[in-house]
Amino acid sequence: MKKLNKPKLTEKIHRHEPIKLSFKYIDEDILIITNSILARILAETDQIYLLNTAITVMREILVNALKANAKRVYFKKLNLDINNPQDYERGIADFKNNIIGEFDLIESDLNNSDYFVETLFHEQNIRLVIQVSNNSPILPEEMERIQYRIQKAVTLKDFTDAYEDIQDSTEGAGLGIVLTILLLNNMGVDARNFKIARKGNLTVTSITIPRELKPQEVVTLVKEKILAEIEGIPTFPENILVLQRLCNDPDASIEEISRRISSDPALTTDIIKLSNSAGFVPGKRIETVSTAVMTIGLKNVNAILLASSARRILNERYTTYEQIWTHCNRTAFYARSIALKFKLTSIYENVYIAGLLHDLGKIILLATDLPLTEKIAEIVQDRKGPASSSVIEEMAIGISHSTIGGMVAEKWYFPDYLVAAIRYHHSPQNADEKFRDIVYTVYLANMICGIEGRRYSYPYIDDTVLEYFKMEDPEEFESYRTLLKKQYENLITTN
Repeated sequence: MKKLNKPKLTEKIHRHEPIKLSFKYIDEDILIITNSILARILAETDQIYLLNTAITVMREILVNALKANAKRVYFKKLNLDINNPQDYERGIADFKNNIIGEFDLIESDLNNSDYFVETLFHEQNIRLVIQVSNNSPILPEEMERIQYRIQKAVTLKDFTDAYEDIQDSTEGAGLGIVLTILLLNNMGVDARNFKIARKGNLTVTSITIPRELKPQEVVTLVKEKILAEIEGIPTFPENILVLQRLCNDPDASIEEISRRISSDPALTTDIIKLSNSAGFVPGKRIETVSTAVMTIGLKNVNAILLASSARRILNERYTTYEQIWTHCNRTAFYARSIALKFKLTSIYENVYIAGLLHDLGKIILLATDLPLTEKIAEIVQDRKGPASSSVIEEMAIGISHSTIGGMVAEKWYFPDYLVAAIRYHHSPQNADEKFRDIVYTVYLANMICGIEGRRYSYPYIDDTVLEYFKMEDPEEFESYRTLLKKQYENLITTN
């Protein structure tokens, strides 16, 4: 495959143009490229929560296409006719024993052959169509086995049933198609949206992912329940509103603001803790409210009041999701550090608060009691204890945590820049141009945290954002990421 033109790829995604890739062998580089394309398209459509499942499905389809081509190449190598039943029986046994799971043994033969695999990502109206084609025309007996697996998969509840009911000794357990159907079902994609067909000399596998994964009446009911939940969330208490007005009043005294903050023990703790965690004055620990106010400035105090109040309200109303808040603290530090490094002086005070609150929608999503969510959760056997990820819930209801967070931010009359940062921290290109700096910064900080948590990798990052921050070189990016991590860990150790 030719070297990928990433800027051109990004431009195609933003314009919703078809993206086509062609290759003869599928290695990790190819998989990373397809994964990054999926990540960017799903981010654009606010469906990033589908990413891991979509990657698993895509990988399975690509491997099946590679397997089909490898089978033809292997038969030719043994001088066997794949259309001859006796040759097929002999050759498939050798293929299973020698090649399946060890495709690198035939990589050179595939690269020197006329066989290829082609992927096509195409957004049509309000759906994403993914096609994987290979020029190995599927045989009737192969199609028969595949159709049987598809029909069987539709009736199964989980992968354990599949393992017990479907085994195919010809080419391994034959569970790949079943896994794909089950995963698509968990995504909310109807099995009828998965198709395999022969088109001339091509075998074409296609998946259609609708923008709306659930029936409109279900989505509407869920949204109504979430809206009702948001409506029931308390507004900020009067003492916080008074403090915010004082912070915005040029005639207000630092002594009065410090006194009002100090009268609230919990707020005092939050102000001092967040002032230190932000690292406003490297090497100097802030220990009193008056020092915090004088050191970090009224604008930052106002921002911390906002974050502290939001966190307190959510923690009092719902279970404490410390893992989410820990991630937000790191994202906030990274966002502020990025803004300082790139001299974004007009926003470096705002990006910290945006980072602190960018995932508040996750808490609402995880805490809202939805029977549909519980039903989906039952399918996932390894889910234990309080949920730490909203992915299952997002897949269950078809609403992203960033959308929910934006709704909460609007209810609390957050500044427009903060609403934008919360709503678009996974889809920066969808934000209004006037909020570009802050949204890009929070997005990048969140992606760096995701890379550290092994949820993402460098190619997943939007090229427009990388270009904006002059981080197109993966090695330079990794060096900077390592530096950020070290600075944050040093700050945590110091505090």
